[in-house]
Amino acid sequence: MPAVAPMSSEPSAVSSFNCLEPTLFSRLRQQLYPIYVKSFGPIAGSQNHLERMTDDSLDVKRSIAQLSLFEKESGRRLQGLKLLEVGAGLGLTVTTARLRFGAEAYGLEPGGEEFSGTYELGQQLLDGCGLDPELLVNGAGEHIPFPDQSFDAVISSNVLEHVADPAAVMKECFRVLRPGGVCHMVIPNFGSWWEGHYGLLWLPHSPHWLGRLRVRLAGRDPAYIDTLQLITPAKMKRWIAPFGDRIEVKGWGQALFDERVRSLNFEEYSTLGLAKNLLRVFHRLGVITILLGIARVLRWETPIVLTFVRTS
Repeated sequence: MPAVAPMSSEPSAVSSFNCLEPTLFSRLRQQLYPIYVKSFGPIAGSQNHLERMTDDSLDVKRSIAQLSLFEKESGRRLQGLKLLEVGAGLGLTVTTARLRFGAEAYGLEPGGEEFSGTYELGQQLLDGCGLDPELLVNGAGEHIPFPDQSFDAVISSNVLEHVADPAAVMKECFRVLRPGGVCHMVIPNFGSWWEGHYGLLWLPHSPHWLGRLRVRLAGRDPAYIDTLQLITPAKMKRWIAPFGDRIEVKGWGQALFDERVRSLNFEEYSTLGLAKNLLRVFHRLGVITILLGIARVLRWETPIVLTFVRTS
């Protein structure tokens, strides 16, 4: 799955911790880059874009930022928690959660020929970092292969837009969460002005046909659009509505988005450098406060950062 990273501004994202020694990093990168060329070459704006996606996927600071964001938004420390990452990719966040944060972390990632090959690379990564490769489990979010109420925390980052049935994935995440446990999801908001897979400005709430037209006008291959779930906050609310009063929503990421847009303090993963440059223009024009006021009303925050607690 492509690297559309959450914008990070957490101090703990900068750390000397790195579980990938240079030889392991080089071996994994050498295998990952051709996978990304095959899977994402048609949507990338340049070879540099593909190179950046590959490096981002092996950037430990990014995993630290993701896990730090969980702690900030949930108010919980990961130390000692039993954690499941749905859509674990290369397993780098699972590895980081265990070795740096002290969590009992597991990952779920589909494997086999029909998928991109990251599951097999993830097992190599875990083994290379001295962990059991079986901590990365072969499976899909629609059918999580764990019993009810197995985990204290379920996390997922930039995955839900790629699954076949987002409502089923949300139902499964709720099922395996213990009472008092936290679900934390980072999802691109297609009700916003930014499309991070292609790195393009996007008309909010565009249907697939209009999204394809937008991408084609940019001179890029539009086929990938049809593989995406075009998720918005309204859709997320519908998918969690069946949980009723069994969950308490802690936040949707609006305050986080506001903070990052005002400060411009976020990492420039993948194509986010372009997004930051556009925001600098609005800062120079002195319209950021007005822009954010409109964004709060029309729900333009991106990504969506949904955090909820299972209450019963």
